[in-house]
Amino acid sequence: MFSASSWSESVLKPLNEKGYGTVSGRIQSLSMYRDFDGDGNGANSSLGFVLNYTSPEFSGFDAGLGYNYAGEIYNKNLSGILANDDIHLLNEGWVRYNFGSLDLTNTTITVGRKINHAEVFRADDFRQKSRGISAVQAESTDVHNFRFAGGHAVKMSNWIQAGDRWEYNNFGDVFGKTYDTAGITWAEAQYTGVKSLDAALFNATAWDVSNMLGARAEYNITEKTGLLAYLRFERDIGKATDRDSNAFGLSAAQKLGAVALEGGYFGVSGDNLVFQEITTGINHALGASMMLYSGQFNGDSNTLYVKATTKLDGAKTILYALYNYTWNDKAVFDGQELNLVAKQPIIENLSVAVKYGIGQREYNSGNSTTAQDARLFLTYAF
Repeated sequence: MFSASSWSESVLKPLNEKGYGTVSGRIQSLSMYRDFDGDGNGANSSLGFVLNYTSPEFSGFDAGLGYNYAGEIYNKNLSGILANDDIHLLNEGWVRYNFGSLDLTNTTITVGRKINHAEVFRADDFRQKSRGISAVQAESTDVHNFRFAGGHAVKMSNWIQAGDRWEYNNFGDVFGKTYDTAGITWAEAQYTGVKSLDAALFNATAWDVSNMLGARAEYNITEKTGLLAYLRFERDIGKATDRDSNAFGLSAAQKLGAVALEGGYFGVSGDNLVFQEITTGINHALGASMMLYSGQFNGDSNTLYVKATTKLDGAKTILYALYNYTWNDKAVFDGQELNLVAKQPIIENLSVAVKYGIGQREYNSGNSTTAQDARLFLTYAF
């Protein structure tokens, strides 16, 4: 790790300054341990790297590549339950055109594989890679106070490393169907023209799977107090099985000194959510749950959660906690989960992070189970 940091500082920085484009990346060690009642326990370690290149712009065009690799270097017992296998793929490979020649300097169209982190798709760089999509997509912020984006995606590579989910798969596989689909067509708009308000409206059609219409709003009542609202409707389309689900969330955010608190309610009525953390991602705090053990995206579920974040200025330590309790009407259990994260910079661009999650399920039969998840990250970004 230290050898890599010396190499990147002595070679990549001078290279980037020559104008041939920008090279960046990451080297990361990830060790994991899980212990699930009824399933057993497993451990493994992987060493991975990300190498990105973005070309200079020429006549409005630029291009980018991003290679992702992670290799398992140690495993013990049931390491398969970690969903942390080897990966090796070109996660990004795109060409982009900027419409500056039409005085639209903040409007682009991109073709190829690219990480998308917005309303419908989320990057979710939780382990060794980010979620990516193979798509034609456009984005514009040239209209004052607005951001517009959308496109059509034909394949997706998930952040999960179990099986082949890390590869670029048809959306039929992404959504667990027995047939291929024509992909996802989506559009989203974000508005920040009202003081203290950030609002977004988005729609996505996963052909022959589901249509989703959603909205998100964050309103800062004061500099330290805010409200967050989330709404989503999903319906089956095409040859998909008849289904529908509605999701609603309402939360409050409060800053108390150096601690930022957020807490509230998130509920799903009807069927399980299609667009959620295991598939395309979800722009909600509950998407950061390490094990999804309580079933917070199940149909007819209700979740209360609280999140706390702080940074210790002297040590530059970041501390994070997320707790949720979920009661399910359809699933045969109610559950809860606590996630704790501590991240500490060591030297410039080098950090260590520890994550720990513990969950519990109380079954209708009277039995209960416990799950634990521990992770250690050593990361150098360049």
